[in-house]
Amino acid sequence: MKLAHYAFGEEHRANGTLVVLHGLFGQARNWTAIARRLAEKYHVVTADLRNHGRSGWDMEMTYDAMAADIADLIRDIDNGPVHLIGHSMGGKASMTLALSADAGLIADLVVVDIAPLSYKHDYTGYIRAMRAVDFEAVSRRAEVEDALASEISEKGIRQFLAQNVTTDKDSGKMSWQVNIDAMAGHLDDITGWRNADGAQYAGDTLFIAGANSHYVDMNRRDDIKALFPKASFTSIKNAGHWVHAEKPEAVLLTLSAFLNR
Repeated sequence: MKLAHYAFGEEHRANGTLVVLHGLFGQARNWTAIARRLAEKYHVVTADLRNHGRSGWDMEMTYDAMAADIADLIRDIDNGPVHLIGHSMGGKASMTLALSADAGLIADLVVVDIAPLSYKHDYTGYIRAMRAVDFEAVSRRAEVEDALASEISEKGIRQFLAQNVTTDKDSGKMSWQVNIDAMAGHLDDITGWRNADGAQYAGDTLFIAGANSHYVDMNRRDDIKALFPKASFTSIKNAGHWVHAEKPEAVLLTLSAFLNR
């Protein structure tokens, strides 16, 4: 599948290309602010993963499928190798690509607040709440947020999910821009992880964790290094899972130091 993507800093292509990938229920524009800053030196591409944002829909939502999409994107925009940055689900998709036969498309890898492990997070409540929104009865994003409140107590999560609402220019009708059915059918794939037998990624890899997040267990660094032997780890203080939104300056400094090493 061809992924919708957005390019910044084309004039800096000679300095290298960065490809940035969002997480579950996210979209490329979540990374626009950081992409613009990085584009002061690099060619930066942010992409909507399948079933998200402006990219196409498909009922297959496995990491192998996502990795294949990313490989095609890299070949289309640069032919690699690129600096690959992925947050959460985008990080798992990036790691899947790095552990595949197409690893040569990646110069180095940054994984933001996720690890090559299975998680027990349950997103069925989010799916149920999103499915329950009656778009015939709402006309503003704030009303969508209110409708989600029956299942989701955290205001920040409701606001994040409501970013996935799109409005038809002709009819004015609102709808979800994400393929909820595909996600619902693949939640075990999305939260899970399947190790490629004997595969390792030989390139430099940086794992960035939010200090207040529990997605990257520093006690399991040996498990991570079994797949990514050149992995290094850093933690951003006072940040949770959406570390790039909560502490963008710290993330920028961390990325710049890694890219300039």
